[in-house]
Parts: sequence; C-alpha cells; structure tokens
Amino acid sequence: MPEGAVLGVLLCALVIGVAVETLIEAVCLRAAVALYNKLAGGASSPGSVPEPALGKAMWITFARVLAQFVVGALLIGIGTGAGPTAAGAREQGVDVVAPLLSFSVSLLIMAGVLAERLPTTFGRAILVTFCYVLVALLVVGVLVGIAVLVFGVALKGA
Repeated sequence: MPEGAVLGVLLCALVIGVAVETLIEAVCLRAAVALYNKLAGGASSPGSVPEPALGKAMWITFARVLAQFVVGALLIGIGTGAGPTAAGAREQGVDVVAPLLSFSVSLLIMAGVLAERLPTTFGRAILVTFCYVLVALLVVGVLVGIAVLVFGVALKGA
C-alpha cells in the first residue's frame, strides 16, 4: 500500500475517532449537567445549570479537547525544556508532577469552557466538572467490567 493511502486511512480514522469521542463526551456532559441539577434541587431551581442540546454539548466538548491539547503541548514543552539539573533526576520529577499538573489544569480548563459556553458561574461549572468526572468514571467502570467478563468467559472456554 502506498504511503499516501496509509496516511489517508489514518487521517480518516482520526476524524471518525474525534467525532465518536466528541459524541460520547457530549452525552456524558449532558448526564453530568442533569446529575448536578438533580443535586442542586431540580432543573428549575435558582442554582441549576441549563442542560445544553446535544449539538451544543458536542461543540463544548470539542472546544475543551482542543484547549486541553494546546495546554498539554505547552506543559510538555515546559517539562522537557533544558535545565541545569541532570536528565535522570528531571525525568523522575516530571513523571510524578506532570500527570498531577495536567489533571488539575484539565479540570480548570473544562470548568472555564463550561462557564463560558453555558450561562453559569465558574463555581457551578467546577461542580458540573466534578459530576462529569463521576459520570466518566462510571462509564469507564462499566466498560472495564464488560471487558473483564468477556475475557473471563473467553479464557475459561479456551
């Protein structure tokens, strides 16, 4: 297969993957807003956040992923920059600090995007972000459980 064809297939797969990821995250975002509203006293309470339509939720998640990509690239650039310390010591420090910093910054980015795109305050956006993390962990847990069951059945039969 020529290199151009391989590159074309990879680009198509990337576009399809981004679209599917955006759709799944948009559904999780809508579920997180619904969970937050349920905890805040209902959708009609004064502390509620308006639930975005699916298309708007997709744009919000796409903007969040794009912003996290840019900030993540900047963090990697800063973390691998030349410094006076030895390379081995610097790599061990980055291995511990970078994921924690990246996770914290990604939560702040999501809250900022939610506060900007939804008519809500930054504090409520942070709470919606925490609800989003809970929903995402639940979805991942269910998927891991299904995978464990499928592989367990497959290995038991082999």
